[in-house]
Amino acid sequence: MRHILWLTLLIPTLALGGQSRDLVLVPSHTNGFERNFNPFDSAIGSFYAQDFIYEPLWVFNVWHPDRHYPRLAKAVHQSEGLTRLTYTLRSGVYWSDGTPFTAEDVVFTVDYARRHPDYPINLDIHDPETGTGLVKSARVVDNLTVEFELARANALAHQHIGRLYPLPRHIFSRIDDPVAFANTHPVGTGPFTEVDRFNTSYFKVCRNPHYYEADRPAVDCLKYPHYSGNESLWAAARRGMIDWMGEGVRDPVGAFGEHTPHNRYWMAPGSNTNLQLNTTRPPLDDVAVRKAISLAIDRETLLTEDTFGLTSASPYPVGTGPLYQSWYDETALAPFRYLMQQDVEAARALLDGAGYLDRDGDGYREQPDGTPIQLGLAVPSGWTDWVNSLFTVAANLRSIGLNARVESMDEQAWYERIPTGNYDIYIMWTNPGLSPWRTYSDLFNPDKMKPGNLDSQAMHMYRDKDIEDWLHDFALMTDDAERQRIMTRIQTRVAETLPVITLFANPSWYQYNDERFTGWVTESDPFVRPMVHRGVPERLIHVLNLRPR
Repeated sequence: MRHILWLTLLIPTLALGGQSRDLVLVPSHTNGFERNFNPFDSAIGSFYAQDFIYEPLWVFNVWHPDRHYPRLAKAVHQSEGLTRLTYTLRSGVYWSDGTPFTAEDVVFTVDYARRHPDYPINLDIHDPETGTGLVKSARVVDNLTVEFELARANALAHQHIGRLYPLPRHIFSRIDDPVAFANTHPVGTGPFTEVDRFNTSYFKVCRNPHYYEADRPAVDCLKYPHYSGNESLWAAARRGMIDWMGEGVRDPVGAFGEHTPHNRYWMAPGSNTNLQLNTTRPPLDDVAVRKAISLAIDRETLLTEDTFGLTSASPYPVGTGPLYQSWYDETALAPFRYLMQQDVEAARALLDGAGYLDRDGDGYREQPDGTPIQLGLAVPSGWTDWVNSLFTVAANLRSIGLNARVESMDEQAWYERIPTGNYDIYIMWTNPGLSPWRTYSDLFNPDKMKPGNLDSQAMHMYRDKDIEDWLHDFALMTDDAERQRIMTRIQTRVAETLPVITLFANPSWYQYNDERFTGWVTESDPFVRPMVHRGVPERLIHVLNLRPR
C-alpha cells in the first residue's frame, strides 16, 4: 500500500533521534500532521489510532491462518446453527483513563455503528429494509461476555466480527457527530495511548499506563516524523534514523540496504492492485468498454518499468493475484487469460462493435449518443510506482481512442475523495484475508457501495446478486471442495464482468533497522505480515514483539 514519494525534510533530523526505547516509524505521508486520532477517520486518524491506540477483539494472521492472536477477546464460540457468536472478553483490561473495558463497550460500538451509518466502523450491520448486512444485534450476557446475533447463518462470521475495534462507551456516547470528531486526546485500550508531543512536523505517542500486558510493550513510545519529500526520507533512513517503514523503492539495496549494516528490507509477495471502475458512469457501465480497457493495458511495461520489476504478474482477470494461487481452477479460468494480454486491435474492435466511434474526428471516441468520453485516473501524486502505472494506462487508453488523463493529488485528498463516488477510475489495493472470500466480500458487499460512505474496495459499485449469493453460500460451507467450487464461480463471474481491472500483485513493502530493537519479522521468521501500514492489524503483534537491545 505504500509507494514512492519525492519529498523534502520539514523537521530537523535531531527530532528523529530520541531515546533508545522509542520506535521511529512512518506508516503514512501527509502535507503536515493534523491532530486527529479518530480510529475510523479514513483520511487521517485511522493510520495512527487503529491497532496502536485502539485494539481489535482478535488479530487474524493472514500468513499463518492456524496461528491467531486473541486481543480484547480471549475466546469465541459459534452456535450449531451458525447464527450466534459469543465472545468471552479478556479480564483486567482498562481504557487508558482507568475505566474498565467491558461487554458494554462492545455492544455500544455495534449500536453506534447502526446509529451512524456514515461513520465507517466497518461492521456489516443488518438492514431489515434491504435484507443486506450480517450483524443483526449484540447483547451483553455478563460483564465479560457478548453475544452477536446474525441475520443469517455464517461460518465465517468470526473473521468479520473479530476485526471490530471497540470504542469507549463513556467517551463516544457524548459524541453526536463521530465523522467530524478529531479525538485529540484519545482514550484506548492499546499499548500506546498517551500523546506526549504534537506539532505539524512531529508527534509522539507513549505507553498506556493501564495496558493489560505487564511486560509489554517493551517500546516506550512511537515517534512519527513528518517528511515532505522522498529524498530526505531516504536520507534519514540511510543514516539509520528510522526504525520501521514501508516505502516503494526502485533499488532497495542502493536506496537503503547498503548504507548501514543494520538496515534491512524484505519484499514478500503481497496482494493485488486493481483499477476500480465507477460502473455507475457511462461508458464504464458497459462490459465491452471494461474488456477493451483490460485488453489495451501494457502490463509488461507496468511490471518491468513502471514498478521497477518489483511487482509480479497476476495470471487471471479475477481481482486477486498469486497470493491465492491455490484457489485458481486453471481449466475454468484459462478462457479469460486473453484479457491479461495486450491486444490493441481487439480492444478497438470491441469499442467499434459496441458503437463507441470517433464521430467528430478529434481522435477520441464518443458514446453511442454522441456524448464525449473523458476518463480521469486518480492517484496520490507521490506514489511514484502507481503514478507511473497510470500514465502508462492512460496512454494505452488513448491509443484505442479513449480520452484518458491522470488525476494526481496529495494523499489526503485522494483518501477523502474515495467515499464520495465522484471519480471515474481509481488505482487501488485489495484486502487480503485467510482466503479469497475476504477480498471478494469487501469487493462485493452492497453495504460498502453507498455513495457518500463508499469503501475503498467497493468503489466500482457493481452489484451482482449471484456473487452476493455465492459469497453467502461460501460462508456456510465447511467442506473444502465445495468452497473451491463456489470460489471458482465467483472468479469466473468477475472475469466475465470485469468490475475491477487486474493490474499486478504488489510486493509487501517493508524496511526496518535492527540496530536498537530485536524481534523483527524476517524472511526466516515470518510470524506475521510485517508492514507498518493501516489495514495490517498484525502490526500490533509485530510492535509488541520488539525488544530494545
